[in-house]
Amino acid sequence: MKKKNNAAVTPAPPAPLNRRTFAFLLDWYLGSAFSAVPVGILWNMQTGEEVINTDITLFEAPYGWLAGALGLLFGIIYYYAVPLKVWQGQTLGKRLMALRITGEDGQPLSAGSLALRQIVGVMILEGSFMLTGQYVLQMLTMLTRGAIGKGPGYLLLAVFLISAWMVCKGGKAAHDIWAGSKVVSSHQ
Repeated sequence: MKKKNNAAVTPAPPAPLNRRTFAFLLDWYLGSAFSAVPVGILWNMQTGEEVINTDITLFEAPYGWLAGALGLLFGIIYYYAVPLKVWQGQTLGKRLMALRITGEDGQPLSAGSLALRQIVGVMILEGSFMLTGQYVLQMLTMLTRGAIGKGPGYLLLAVFLISAWMVCKGGKAAHDIWAGSKVVSSHQ
């Protein structure tokens, strides 16, 4: 318990699982759509097709690398820059569900802890279903000329499933443990 202005302040309890899950689904969709924008534009410019392709391994060299880097940059804007600079501790999905990312003590996360949580944890290590995680896997495939096979994808899926299981068991997701964070209701 912390004292603030001579009054005891108790950190907010974790957010309800149903709202957190819905915020995750919103962020998965919105973050993936935002990350697909530069990749889709590059694909359309390169091929003249009107379909949106998100498989960067299909691009001619070196445009796959450019598409992957831009897709990751757009993902970093959505998952990291927005909660850091626009809506403190909130992606659009969390804002719509009235949730906020905080430290264990209820205070805002530092830029480094937020980066660890959002970029390393959410976007990459738990990113088996995130388009940003797919871009990382596709870039590894391009780097190794396919030699890595499907192993890293299965590993990311396992990390995601373990993290989801941890949340459902009343615990914290792996990215929250790594970053010392929690998700709380923002209308408290």
